[in-house]
Amino acid sequence: MSTSPVRRPPKTLTPRWRKLVLVVHIVSSLGWLGITLVNAVLTFTSVFTDDPRRQHAAILMMDQIGGYLLLPVSLLALVSGLVLSVGTKWGLVRYKWVAIKLVLTLIATGLTWFILLPGIRELAAAVESTVDGVFVEAGRSADGFYPIVVSTSMYLTMTVLSVYKPGGKTRYGRRVTATRVRERTP
Repeated sequence: MSTSPVRRPPKTLTPRWRKLVLVVHIVSSLGWLGITLVNAVLTFTSVFTDDPRRQHAAILMMDQIGGYLLLPVSLLALVSGLVLSVGTKWGLVRYKWVAIKLVLTLIATGLTWFILLPGIRELAAAVESTVDGVFVEAGRSADGFYPIVVSTSMYLTMTVLSVYKPGGKTRYGRRVTATRVRERTP
C-alpha cells in the first residue's frame, strides 16, 4: 500500500462551459470598459460645459449609469475570470499574465467599489442639493479624469495581456508542470 497521496487531475471546464464563461467574461469586461468610457464623456461634459443644467445632467447620468452598473459588471468580470483561470489549463497563478490580470482586476474592482462609486454618489448628491442654474464646483474639477485614465489603462493592459500572454510560467507553474511530468513517467 502506497503512503503517497493520490493526485487527481485538476477539474477543467468542458468546451461548451468554457466558451460560455469566456463569452460572459469578454462581454462583462467590454461592458466595464464601455461604462468607463461613457463616464469619461460625461466627466468631460461636466468639467467643460458652459451650461449648469448640462453639467447637472451629465453628473446625474454618471450616477445612473455607473452607480447601477459598475459594481455588478466589475464583479461579473472578476468572477468569470476566476472561473476561466481555475477551470482551464491556464490556472490561477500558473502563468504570469494570468496572475497580473488577477491583481489588476482585484485592484480595479476595489477602486471601483471604494473610491469611484462613492465619488460618483457624492457628486450626484451635490447636484441634487444645488439650485438649478448654478454650477456644482466639485463637478468642474479635472480630478475626475484620474480614475478614468487609470481604469482605462488597466483594462487595456489586461486586454493586451490576454491577447499576447507574455511572461511564461510562474515559479509555481513550473513546479506544478515538473511534478506532473514526474508522476507520468514510470
